[in-house]
Parts: sequence; C-alpha cells; structure tokens
Amino acid sequence: MEIKFLKTKEGTAMVQMGDAIAVERCVQHLNNIPIGNDGKIQIAFSKQNFLSEVTNPYTLPDHTPSFKEYTGSKNNRFLSLTQASKNRIQPPSKILHFFNTPPGLTDEQLIAAFSSNDCHPSQVRMFPLKSERSSSGLVEFPSVALAVQAIMKCNHTAIDHKGTKFPFIMKLCFSSSKTMNGAWNNENIENMKQAGSAVPTTPGAEDEPMQAR
Repeated sequence: MEIKFLKTKEGTAMVQMGDAIAVERCVQHLNNIPIGNDGKIQIAFSKQNFLSEVTNPYTLPDHTPSFKEYTGSKNNRFLSLTQASKNRIQPPSKILHFFNTPPGLTDEQLIAAFSSNDCHPSQVRMFPLKSERSSSGLVEFPSVALAVQAIMKCNHTAIDHKGTKFPFIMKLCFSSSKTMNGAWNNENIENMKQAGSAVPTTPGAEDEPMQAR
C-alpha cells in the first residue's frame, strides 16, 4: 500500500492498494463518507496502474511526508493471506471496536487517549477481560463523521502501561453493531460460548465486532 499526495492539487491524494478488489472495497464503503464536522472524502478509480516511488517527497501541513509506503508496516493488518482472512470488512459506523489496549485500562484513560487528538466519545464500554495480556471494548461517537475522524486521528495511538517496556498500540475498527447494547450482548454471548455455557437464542442478534481495517 502506498499513498501519494499531489502538490498541484491540494487535498488530493492517490492510493495504491494491494489488488483491484481492495480498491473496489474502498470506493464502495468510503466514497462520499463525511469526516468530522464539515469534511467529506471522495474516492474514484484512477487510470494509473501503479504509483511511482517519490524519492524527495514534500512536507504536508501536519509535518508528515507527502509520500509513504505501508506494505511492510507492522500495523498493516493485510500483510499475509492469513492475516487478511481474519479481517471482516465493515462500512463506517459511529461505534468503534478498540483492542490491543493495556489490561486494566479505565474509561477515563481511554477517553483521554481520544481527547488528546481532539476526538470526544459520547460513550465507552469495556469488554470483560479474556486474558491478562490486553483489553478491548467499544467506543461510540455522536455521528459516523466523528467516528471516521477518530479512526483517522487515533488508530495506532500508543498507550503507556506501568510494568511494560513498550507502550500498547491501540487498534481501531468499525463495529458491525448498530447499538452499544447490541454489541455488548453479542460479546457476552461469545464469552459464554468460549466458557462452554448454554447460550440463549437471540433472533436477529448481530455479529460480534471483528478486526477490520
């Protein structure tokens, strides 16, 4: 995956995905999606087959380079077919699933991680710990536009944890659940399955949010 911002067209970028299917997914799920309070992203197919490497990229207003290659990034969740098969593609929603956060993380600490990037959740729910290695849960925003902005600003935020040498890298994805209660009930059902308990049938229950980019 490569991203190249165009110097001659401010606010315009070209993105090279791994294959044509990934490009179609981007257009299907992200075209005309609102961002923040007054933004919108528009995505269209390019006539170019690939992006040429930029040896001397210019600096963007946020001090990042105008060209970057992410194929080998450790945060890329599609590095292999095995990793890609674990991802469930979801369209943007106002509820985000967060994971790979420190065990014992509090609501206040999570909200602070978002607030430091000027993103303000309206509701947070922590899932019961499945292990002592990390925590996960849901965070809701007032609108889809603000949730999209939160993913753009806060995905892969480093969160320090006492007793560990390196910080936890928080990962975010859109949830398949439409309500916090629905997602909470699905997580409890999943925990009961793993524990071997009887699971009541819930007509119309939504899937548990999965890792999706």
